[in-house]
Amino acid sequence: MKESKDLGDRVFVVGAHAYLILFILFCILPFWIMVVASFTDDLVLRQDGYLPWARQWSLEAYRWVLRGAEVRTGYLTTVFITTVGTLGSLLVMSGLAYVMSLKRLRWRSALAFYVFFTMIFVPGLIPWFIVTRNLYHLNDKIWALILPMMMQPFWIFVLRNFFAALPNEIMESAYLDGANDATILFRIVLPLSKPVLATVGLFTAVAYWNDWFLGVMLLDFASFRPLSVIILRMVNNVQAIATAASYPGVSIKLDAIPTLAFRMATACIIIGPIILVYPFVQRYFVQGLTMGAIKG
Repeated sequence: MKESKDLGDRVFVVGAHAYLILFILFCILPFWIMVVASFTDDLVLRQDGYLPWARQWSLEAYRWVLRGAEVRTGYLTTVFITTVGTLGSLLVMSGLAYVMSLKRLRWRSALAFYVFFTMIFVPGLIPWFIVTRNLYHLNDKIWALILPMMMQPFWIFVLRNFFAALPNEIMESAYLDGANDATILFRIVLPLSKPVLATVGLFTAVAYWNDWFLGVMLLDFASFRPLSVIILRMVNNVQAIATAASYPGVSIKLDAIPTLAFRMATACIIIGPIILVYPFVQRYFVQGLTMGAIKG
């Protein structure tokens, strides 16, 4: 009976590992094909299609993407708005979440309802556009790419729930010793909240890095544009050239434009830095999953 139970456990473990390996391969394979296609000669890519290997390597797609100073400016702009926006968003949302988690605050339920109300009833695009441009005058300013995304109600509630689960005795002791709320937040609450800060920070950074909507809506004549907007315009221009070349009487040589590899190269350039950031915050994810599993 024991031997059959051990055999069943081994079969289950082997099956679980096989399932996880297949799942990982299915997740990695599309990304690998995208990277290989970005380094493949476009003519070969049109003949062979998207394959996990390349018959002829080429850097022409990246030369087209990185040509000119506009892409470099877009990179610097995106790095700036992602860094400043993520840090500022964490600071503002953590402060509001800490206030909402204070049990001694009389109006914390009303404040939580107000934040929840903004999450459920989202304003329309036209009122948002009028208020952002005409009332706050954010058009053609770098803050137009940062401020509209700084407060996210969902992440405020995530932070509030995590702060509320921290041992209340530590905050009460610090409060009785004369520490104010700012000292408690920065010296006690935030150092104990690294897992949730890393999680919220990563998702916020990804949102800032991939955002193109604010750049399209609020930037008219600015000399800076985020990388996503520049890449979007480049892809649309290449697609427009390819469409125009199919019309009769139009003589455009598409062989000089790596249209297929160009798309894959732009995707690699956009998602590359975010993938490199993930290993640095992964340990905080694991810590957040295991925190509270053992009571001491």
